[in-house]
Amino acid sequence: MATVRLADYRPAPFTIEHTQLLFQLHADHTVVDAAFQLVPAGAAEAAPWEFLGEQLELLSIELDGELLAAEAYRLEPGKLVLLAPPEAACCLRTRVKIQPQTNTSLEGLYVSGGLFTTQCEAEGFRRITFHPDRPDLLSRFRVRIEADQASCPVLLSNGNCLETGVIPGEPGRHYAVWDDPFPKPSYLFALVAGALEEVRDQFVTCSGRTVQLRIHVEPGDAPFTAHAMASLKRSMAWDERRYGLEYDLEEFNLVAVRHFNMGAMENKSLNIFNSKLVLADAETATDAELERIESVIGHEYFHNWTGNRITCRDWFQLSLKEGLTVFRDASFTADLHSPEVKRIDDVALLRNTQFREDAGPTAHPIQPDHYQAIDNFYTTTIYEKGSEVIRVLHTLLGEETFMRGMALYVSRHDGTAATCQDFVQAMEDAAEQAWAAGAALPRFDFQQFRRWYSQAGTPQLQIERHWDGDAGTLRLSVRQSTPATPGQPQKEPVVIPLVLGLVGQGGDPLPLQLPGEHAKDVAAATLPAEWGSASRLFVIDRAEQDLLFVGLEAHSHPPAVSLPRGFSAPVRVAMERSSNELLHLLACDSESFARWDAGQVLLRQALLERASGAINDELEEGLVAAFERILLEGDLGDSYRSALMAFPGLPELEDAALAQNGTVDPPALFEAVLALRTRLGDELQGPLETVLASCRNQWQQHWPEGVGDRDLTATIWSWRVAAGDAGVRAEAAAAVSGPSMTLARAGLRALQSIDSPERNAALQAFHDRWQEKPVILDAWFGLEAATPFGDGVERVRQLMDHPRFDPAAPNSLRAVLGGFAGNVSQFHALDGSGYRFMAEQISALDQRNPITASRMAKVFSRWQSYGSLRSERMLEALKQLSATPLSPNSREVVDQCLQLA
Repeated sequence: MATVRLADYRPAPFTIEHTQLLFQLHADHTVVDAAFQLVPAGAAEAAPWEFLGEQLELLSIELDGELLAAEAYRLEPGKLVLLAPPEAACCLRTRVKIQPQTNTSLEGLYVSGGLFTTQCEAEGFRRITFHPDRPDLLSRFRVRIEADQASCPVLLSNGNCLETGVIPGEPGRHYAVWDDPFPKPSYLFALVAGALEEVRDQFVTCSGRTVQLRIHVEPGDAPFTAHAMASLKRSMAWDERRYGLEYDLEEFNLVAVRHFNMGAMENKSLNIFNSKLVLADAETATDAELERIESVIGHEYFHNWTGNRITCRDWFQLSLKEGLTVFRDASFTADLHSPEVKRIDDVALLRNTQFREDAGPTAHPIQPDHYQAIDNFYTTTIYEKGSEVIRVLHTLLGEETFMRGMALYVSRHDGTAATCQDFVQAMEDAAEQAWAAGAALPRFDFQQFRRWYSQAGTPQLQIERHWDGDAGTLRLSVRQSTPATPGQPQKEPVVIPLVLGLVGQGGDPLPLQLPGEHAKDVAAATLPAEWGSASRLFVIDRAEQDLLFVGLEAHSHPPAVSLPRGFSAPVRVAMERSSNELLHLLACDSESFARWDAGQVLLRQALLERASGAINDELEEGLVAAFERILLEGDLGDSYRSALMAFPGLPELEDAALAQNGTVDPPALFEAVLALRTRLGDELQGPLETVLASCRNQWQQHWPEGVGDRDLTATIWSWRVAAGDAGVRAEAAAAVSGPSMTLARAGLRALQSIDSPERNAALQAFHDRWQEKPVILDAWFGLEAATPFGDGVERVRQLMDHPRFDPAAPNSLRAVLGGFAGNVSQFHALDGSGYRFMAEQISALDQRNPITASRMAKVFSRWQSYGSLRSERMLEALKQLSATPLSPNSREVVDQCLQLA
């Protein structure tokens, strides 16, 4: 496998002014005619030009209207080479034949369920026609699609539709011509053709233009598109209001397809979505899924400017568009719903996925410097950590300066292929303007900030407290470090905004007063009120530095330290704080994230002690009392109350166990979770029943109303079912037949670990009700695969033989194999049967769909963590997988994991 390196980047030897494509779609093949208006680059060397191609049959090739002589070009594996490229502008025409009907990779042009669909990001266009297929070559596209009118009545591509009609002399066939006036790279090209229903609406932009909105779905799915359409219109309005960015074409099309590797794709004006992220209402989707759909539709729409109008120069800049757009969609969701809960959800995701990635063999920087298969870099590091680093800039610069930087970035780079450094430079220039104008912003070194993009790993802040009760002074000694990662043994300090506060014994926020001489040496700033009373921002940019606070009450207990407020940077923070101090923060902290985080630290501690065979009664009694106060605290939102009571995820617990003990016993952690849930459900019976009675009155409210009550119901059900409450068990089972998918799935999750008649009946009822809806039935597949008792491997084999299981659909595969990978007791069976089964399935899947297989292969990335016996068994399975023929995608992941052997 060839390694692609950032250091080797060179501009293309030509530009592509215009691209014309003709697709002749047939039942058993497709012919693609391509015409490229090429202009040699002025400083380009007279070297052969390469056009990449995979699984293409070349039928003809012309240059400026003349058939090209055989000695003028060469066909090599994966490419077409022009041996003597022209010195002046020219038109290159090619005709190729492809087989979309047999394309199971779901890249390029493929057929599923009779629907022609494309997926060109990152390198799928080369499966359609010969092309350089690199993101820095932008071109204006005009596309003509010809197809059978009966089987493909709908013909879609990018831009505006100029013309449609029947094809003279070809009975039963018709055509459509699409033109996109905005230059774009090949990865943003899209085509969809098939029998689709259309749902129409309109949006009037801020300048008064009317945009035609269309959602295209498979027959029968139109009734489930109202939420998606409303989400699209909210997204368009928000981008105008918040960023001043208006949609730029006459129409916007969105298509929902079931067979899709991604969640969605931002192709210019023709967004293609996985069906599960479009088709939804309260009966068929949970509250969380409705919010997720709104967020993803917003994400893909926001790409119109941060990804399409400004695209990536090369794939090492992937986070330029993805990290920035995740930041934008997170802000969109926070503005429309609960910013506190959104922040908690985002951090929980980061800790359970990205932190884990940063600590494993597949760790990589936000801007990698090399790769073998770019599809392997669509990761939480690129997306979520990339977003968090942009949020770091927003925290340091403030809203006004950050938005000025965004405006600079857009005005400078609209219509170009840019880099991460271009974005940071725009922010630096905006900061320099603000500093020159005397803005009260902390100063920091942008060159040092850029290390966030080049260094892998999660930075760690180790904080020691020194309290002088006689003087009323508090000194915090902060040490910054980043662990070694593959290929990066040494790390330099990065710029970390640390937001903290002090909480007095009475629960009141205390002022953060710095001595005059110390204030000159510490970059600090007062933050807006939403960060909590008396929050201060400190710039941590050295390996070691001190923060000194004076003017505190002398001869008293030291104040509680509230941090990291707002999770102001994607770092791990370690500070010795007693259980009493954390319980005090859980009860009194005015900053919502730090209050939640205090509870998470306590829950992690209690669960790790249980997993090690001990029970910390004092700590758990403190948690019982804290949760009772939270349940009965009337002025808390119900979604936030539910978040405060949520347990850390098992991946996060594994990381904590590894750091504390040097090894992980996943089944022991799982049993600890069940046992603590049982205790809380038992000892909090009264408050839980009181709150549940109140929640029931709000169950029927339509999303987004009633979300908090349903969230809290899910928590209460899981605790009370664990405690053996037969009435709640029956209520949870009955919810499966009710009108709310949120409550139905909450009931199934509450019953998941209970081997009981109610559980079995509820799962069967769910299956019978939704067996004709694959998007919903995938949830049943996932729950069944995650069943923590019985013969797990045999159960999954039976699921994969189920008549409703679709082995070609990534959603179904992720539901079953992903559900099994999360089935702690079965996947981590001591005999290694779970590991061997997963290796067998990934190997088979890799032959059909390398992208999905390579992502599944990452389940083996932590094989060293699980104790000698499990580690040995997992390594055996990993070697079993490595011994089979693998795609470059999966080979890269497997080899990275085996580097640790």
